[in-house]
Amino acid sequence: MTPRQLVLSLTAALALAACASIPRTFLDPEVELREVTVRGLGITGGSMDLLVDVYNPNGFDIRGTKLELGFDVEGSHLGEITYDDEYRVDRGDTTTVVLPMRFNWAGVSAAARAALGYGDIPYKMRGQATVRTPFGDRVIAFTREGRAPITRSGAASTSTQNPSR
Repeated sequence: MTPRQLVLSLTAALALAACASIPRTFLDPEVELREVTVRGLGITGGSMDLLVDVYNPNGFDIRGTKLELGFDVEGSHLGEITYDDEYRVDRGDTTTVVLPMRFNWAGVSAAARAALGYGDIPYKMRGQATVRTPFGDRVIAFTREGRAPITRSGAASTSTQNPSR
């Protein structure tokens, strides 16, 4: 084997080894509502933070570049949120993204108004998360519904945290 053939063989072997280490499948991140923090309620509406957990089931890190969702309580649509700040989700980990939201009482049912006073609220959220992966940007649609704990706070929070799942 000539030196040139040896270099070409080693290069091909290294390329195959590198390709074998790249995951062949991408698993969609999981988006869940952890908690709702009411920051203020008034005559015309209010403001709250949705604490949304984003779990990355993949063997590589991803970066969220956009999070869009609509939020309903007791069948009443409270509003839409578009979050354009970048957030990172390490492989196998969860990141909590705080989504501030303002809403008006107009068009909101009495049941939804009353639900904001309970210890937890029935909700439905629909939206999409845009994430940057080693394979390029992906848009993941999601719909979640259930009950989430509701707390009250006097201070607004806009930070992103990285708790362990």
